[in-house]
Amino acid sequence: MAMEEKELEKKDQALYEAIRLNAADISKKWFEARQKTDRSVYAKNAGSVIQKELKEQHLFTIYTIASGFLPDQTLFEQNLKEWTEIVVNTRLEWDTPIYEVIEALNKTRNLIWDFITEYSLEKEDIDKKDILNWSAVYHSILDTLIIEFSTRYYYLTRSRLQGQEQLIEEIDAPVIPVSKRIAILPLIGAMDEKRAKSLLESIPVKCAKQQVGHLVIDFSGMKVIDTFVANQLFGLTQSLQLLGIQTVVSGMRPETAQTAIQLGLDFSRLETFHGLPQALTYLGVGK
Repeated sequence: MAMEEKELEKKDQALYEAIRLNAADISKKWFEARQKTDRSVYAKNAGSVIQKELKEQHLFTIYTIASGFLPDQTLFEQNLKEWTEIVVNTRLEWDTPIYEVIEALNKTRNLIWDFITEYSLEKEDIDKKDILNWSAVYHSILDTLIIEFSTRYYYLTRSRLQGQEQLIEEIDAPVIPVSKRIAILPLIGAMDEKRAKSLLESIPVKCAKQQVGHLVIDFSGMKVIDTFVANQLFGLTQSLQLLGIQTVVSGMRPETAQTAIQLGLDFSRLETFHGLPQALTYLGVGK
């Protein structure tokens, strides 16, 4: 049994070396099979800089796959980790859809297997058992590459989206300090349910973090709001009051005020002003 295992290991090592030796030819076939299409890094008419980097990466893809046949998986694990980082980061940089990456990998899968088939037919010591074993190992290698890439791509994409959402939130609802313990919350543009809920959750936290004592909520740049949004904004003023933050309202349009009255929302406890300058003057800003 030990002799048989050693013989298999020798064949696996020889296959690894053969794939590496012919990697350039395999990669050349992959590049020649590309089509001319718009806005794809895998297109035949892609930019020269991308093509140069793609050629280097494709060779490394073949080397990584080849190392998966080695009995000692140390090299494969090292290559896999490096390959995943390189390919994921560049495909995100190039804004490449994940399905295009998997499609390109499947084309590479077919080309390498064609080479393994030809290699097996040329070698008299390779039997059906060897081919079946290589087939199982090979598909496992490619599945591992696809899973590792897809997982890393997903988490990095999600992380970037969350970062963008956080940035949008900061821009969309900034608490702007104008003096010690006095800040402005300018509400600009349309207000929907999602945005109103976000304000209700985030503004009290921001104010507490910045140690705001007085907050001017300025409605002058906001369009008409519906009943749900009006309720949420009224809830925001109550939350701020519970935190000991005095809320002042400025720039409320007549239609917004009318909506609040129809809902029975009591803004009488809040100081309201026609415009932002009057509200700031009331709070002593500039005196």
